[in-house]
Amino acid sequence: MNNLQLPEVTPSTSAVVTRRSVKRRVDPIDALARPLGSKRLALIAKRTNAAASTSARSSERIAAGDTLLANHDGSVTILLRATSYGLLMERTQRQASGMRLVQTMVFHDVKSFDLWCAVEPLRFDDGLLFSKLGREGHAAFAFHV
Repeated sequence: MNNLQLPEVTPSTSAVVTRRSVKRRVDPIDALARPLGSKRLALIAKRTNAAASTSARSSERIAAGDTLLANHDGSVTILLRATSYGLLMERTQRQASGMRLVQTMVFHDVKSFDLWCAVEPLRFDDGLLFSKLGREGHAAFAFHV
């Protein structure tokens, strides 16, 4: 009934390219990464556990009336506590390698606190945290005076 035939498409001889398969040489940079050694894996696990335990310890250390300020990644934390001697400030700076620098200072008046704030390098590193520090410090002096 239907004598309709579909035409066959044959590629032209110039479009067909026959060539041998080319195998690229694998450079050492393309190879898979070596597995970590047992010492390196233990060190990574220790750092992970230490980071988790310090965050739990810092939340336990905060008493009523204390203010804990921290930057976005937790590498710098500042604990403010109003005491009868003045404003107690504990500044903790953590590094990724596990080292930690803790500075504890007592400011007897607002003037000494403002002088310290004027030379604190945090004002350039994290302006938002620095402004919170100034506000909370002045509020602690106003509350306890």
